[in-house]
Amino acid sequence: MAAGLGFKDFTTGEVLTAADVDGYLMQGIWVFASAAARNAAVTSPQEGNFAFTKDTNSLWYYDGAAWVASGATGDIEGVTAGTGISGGGTSGTVTITNSMATAIDAKGDLVVGTAADTFSRLAVGATAGQVLTVDSAEATGMKWATPGGAGSSWSLLNTGGTALTAATTITVSGISGVDKVFIRWDNASAGSAAEFKIRFNADTATNYLSAGGYYYAVTSTGSTLGNDGPDNAIIAAQLGGNTSATSYGGVFINGCNSSGFKYYNLTSGASSGGATSQIGHWAQGIYSSSTTISSISIISGSGNFDSGTIFVYTSVS
Repeated sequence: MAAGLGFKDFTTGEVLTAADVDGYLMQGIWVFASAAARNAAVTSPQEGNFAFTKDTNSLWYYDGAAWVASGATGDIEGVTAGTGISGGGTSGTVTITNSMATAIDAKGDLVVGTAADTFSRLAVGATAGQVLTVDSAEATGMKWATPGGAGSSWSLLNTGGTALTAATTITVSGISGVDKVFIRWDNASAGSAAEFKIRFNADTATNYLSAGGYYYAVTSTGSTLGNDGPDNAIIAAQLGGNTSATSYGGVFINGCNSSGFKYYNLTSGASSGGATSQIGHWAQGIYSSSTTISSISIISGSGNFDSGTIFVYTSVS
């Protein structure tokens, strides 16, 4: 097979030689059933020859050493699927699919990371009102959960309570990051005390603003307390000067983790266990301090405590 001679404009009367036929007229595109048929028919291809193979619908040219598939060649030689993508290819029509999108099965589903370059479907919550919650035990690191109700979740800070003995001041520390605190004291007694007080953070400044009242159960009389202005503590219990009296009561404090004022509400009672007056006491007010509450102290007005237990409950909401 002769090499292609390019283009020639023949003139009238010019002799057409065999070389002219091979070099000019035979330089069209040859059609073969396959590459094998092409190679069998053209045993000595020349650089620049073209052939078409019908089994693959491919156009080939001979580059002087081998048959090469012909076609426009750009910068992109193939599409390879990466993270989160499937499909791809190097020829023909290429389809790619967003694997994250196909992972979604229902309205509300989420696609979340499970590790580096990996993800998984997190199905929508099963119950209306559920919220997305972090949970390291889950494969996705998250789960749908029903939020807590309007009530708070309380826990006892000082397990078993703290005994009120052998000191005028008993302090429970370690209060941190909680919004609400409830303090309860049982059977509190100090031999010569006329009253018990509550302090936050050992703060003795006049940051306690409260008002309340008390009554004597035996005489059925009542009176407004005088602690309606700034004081250096909250009056927790009135003992009426009865040195054998014991007190039970509690105080609820809201906003303990706030940098603003904290609100408290207190109820307590005291009794000697005999015929003398039993005293009820209630009060409410604010603790005006920008410092968050980190400790609670119960204080005997005079002398050491000789009995009783204080319990401190906390809640973050």
